[in-house]
Amino acid sequence: MEEEIKLPQFDKEEFMQKERRKAKTAFVAFLFGILIAVICHFIWRSLDENLRWPLCFLFAIASIGFMAKILEILKIDIKDFTKKDWFGSIAFYFFTWLAIFILSINPPFYDASPPKIDSVILPNVQQGNGSVIIASHITDNYGIESAKIIINGNEYEMNKDENNVYVYEYRGGNASYEIVAKDKNGNEQRREGKIFYLDNLIKIEIPNNKLNSKDEIEIRVYRNVSSENFRVYYVVNGFEINATKSGESKDYYIYTTSPKYIGWKNNSENDVKFYAEVIYYFPGIEEKYHNLIYGGNYTIETTEDENIGKESSPIVKDLPHPTSLRTPGFEIVAVFMAIIVLLFIKRRK
Repeated sequence: MEEEIKLPQFDKEEFMQKERRKAKTAFVAFLFGILIAVICHFIWRSLDENLRWPLCFLFAIASIGFMAKILEILKIDIKDFTKKDWFGSIAFYFFTWLAIFILSINPPFYDASPPKIDSVILPNVQQGNGSVIIASHITDNYGIESAKIIINGNEYEMNKDENNVYVYEYRGGNASYEIVAKDKNGNEQRREGKIFYLDNLIKIEIPNNKLNSKDEIEIRVYRNVSSENFRVYYVVNGFEINATKSGESKDYYIYTTSPKYIGWKNNSENDVKFYAEVIYYFPGIEEKYHNLIYGGNYTIETTEDENIGKESSPIVKDLPHPTSLRTPGFEIVAVFMAIIVLLFIKRRK
């Protein structure tokens, strides 16, 4: 005869006691997390930027010891707490602290961060007859109040476009500049730079005789006009033609072209203007920011050659192109992770 299986008697009172203790413990951990987050908020505001995160984090960890004392004061029985109970309570406290703290040190509650300035000068070096464009993508988590540029002690307003890019066009000579951006809470950021002008950034070498379709024009461009690849082209009789990069010589890149491209006229005087185009894209913005270096205007004669003006302009490869935006900052990721963990812990309880 099989022995009868006896189920343990359900102790309703003991079960209710444990559930009440769990609920009280979670409530205390939650309120304690909020309290420490508020204290850390004021600690954060009084510390240097390099010390904020380490000291606030250490304070939050060190405060865990006070939670057991608070539970005792509130007469919550912790004698029978298992490692699992302690881990759950501490985790609930810590991620409550992390979520509330990060929210408290970001707008609209607090803004201590100055604007971020991503600035570029186009071109890096310009000739005496050209302008320099200083473009700055200025962002802030609360909003930009003003953006100005100081050149040789003189202050100018920068023009803002729809991409939050502030632009100023300068004509003159060598100069130092400083971009000053201020957000709506008065936080300020500065970025310094220099403007350089040099002669002979573009050198044109044209054969002395009348040109046929096989003759080559050599265009030398100073390599330091941009830290990225740039485009060299010319306009002949109203047609725009790209030059082809063919080599290097000391401080210059060498580009070549010939009258075989569409726009040239045979047995004629051709009006030709040469340029180098410097290009830049800010991360996450598809609009092109660019400027030109003017290489001069030439009248070039051609022979009677049926192959002149027949081929399409070459395609330039490896030029700057739009790039994706940077990944979100640590604070945003941490808030989402803290909320997810809190919901997970609450569900397990």
